[in-house]
Amino acid sequence: MLNRNDPDVLKSLYAYRREVFKEGELSLREKELIAMTVAIVMKCETCYEYHAEAALKAGATPRQILETEEVAMYMSGPSAMIWTKKIDEYSE
Repeated sequence: MLNRNDPDVLKSLYAYRREVFKEGELSLREKELIAMTVAIVMKCETCYEYHAEAALKAGATPRQILETEEVAMYMSGPSAMIWTKKIDEYSE
């Protein structure tokens, strides 16, 4: 209901996202891989799917997806990798 009750907040959030994810010193691909790592650590399946797909669209390879997942696992332990079946979908 946020969109209906306070649309300016949602518009601001999307404007912030556009600003953060534009090309800069880090490429869009790199930023999406970082976001994917955070999503894995947070165990947010919706976020993981969104950013994994966005990373692939931005030019990430399945191997880069796999290595990103491995970094997330190293940083937060094996539980970061086993909570969702989606992990293998994007790294094959």
